[in-house]
Amino acid sequence: MTERTDPAIAQAGPGPGEAAPAGTLPAVARTRPIARIWATVDLERVAAELGLMPEPLPDDPLLGAAVRLVRPPGEIPIALLEPITEGRLAATLAKHGEGPAGQYVEALDGLASVRSDADRNRTAVSRPANGPFGPALLLLGGPVAGPHLVLVEPRAGTIDR
Repeated sequence: MTERTDPAIAQAGPGPGEAAPAGTLPAVARTRPIARIWATVDLERVAAELGLMPEPLPDDPLLGAAVRLVRPPGEIPIALLEPITEGRLAATLAKHGEGPAGQYVEALDGLASVRSDADRNRTAVSRPANGPFGPALLLLGGPVAGPHLVLVEPRAGTIDR
């Protein structure tokens, strides 16, 4: 799980501490990484292999997954996702196996702006849903099996996720 070397992570958005420049991601001008997505069939096993204590988070209805967050020291957090439906994450695992599957990013201008930009640019996004990091949209139009880009509503203040 090295930083920014896996194509699935690189295609899914900016790396830790990087803002996505305008035009890099369809319908999204400014984002900040929240967590990398790691697809697995066994959340506890992967967390144990990493030697990190997983934090349970709410399920992700956009990807059809149970979510646990691990925080490797000095790195962007990793959202470990295990399918709970026959949705997009299950398709990712069926096609690519376990491993990097995208990113959660904070949409710095808010989801309303993302939706407006998406409509103007004819970029498909999902309906909003409450996920592990709050209200979110899934960027559609790419392969159902990922990589996935989940855009999250910014939180007020400086609350650490």
